Amino acid sequence: MNLKIFLSILLPLFLTAIGTGIYIAYSSEEGLVDENYFEKGRDYFRAKGQEQQLGLAILPPAPLERGINDIAVTITSHGKPVEHAAITLFVGNVSTKNHDRTTEMQERSPGNYHAEADIPFKGKWLVRVEFAQNNLSTNRKWFFDVN
Repeated sequence: MNLKIFLSILLPLFLTAIGTGIYIAYSSEEGLVDENYFEKGRDYFRAKGQEQQLGLAILPPAPLERGINDIAVTITSHGKPVEHAAITLFVGNVSTKNHDRTTEMQERSPGNYHAEADIPFKGKWLVRVEFAQNNLSTNRKWFFDVN
């Protein structure tokens, strides 16, 4: 009998604590609760399905070094080079936003896109390539340790 009373008191307290935590997280911490979660998830899976249909492959760039880097990616669809795509390169240090840079990549040969990026100091760096062509918009991310 005492266990039933204890559980009947504990359950409402637990539910109240969970509800309060969710409310506080939603109202005070930006980014902790994602807006338009369903739409973003649906768009992600639609884009991944299109990538599979196209046989899209984005080959990663060579490892980064300190100084000026020529970042090159190769993009193919069913083994054939993808030409005339809009490719954007983002390079940023994970620990600071002071050196984040976004540039348009230039197509030097069919399917080969290049851009220069300055890596001024060692640390962990993020390289993100955003691909847009026709109705497909997707990206790839890589992390590099620069010594």
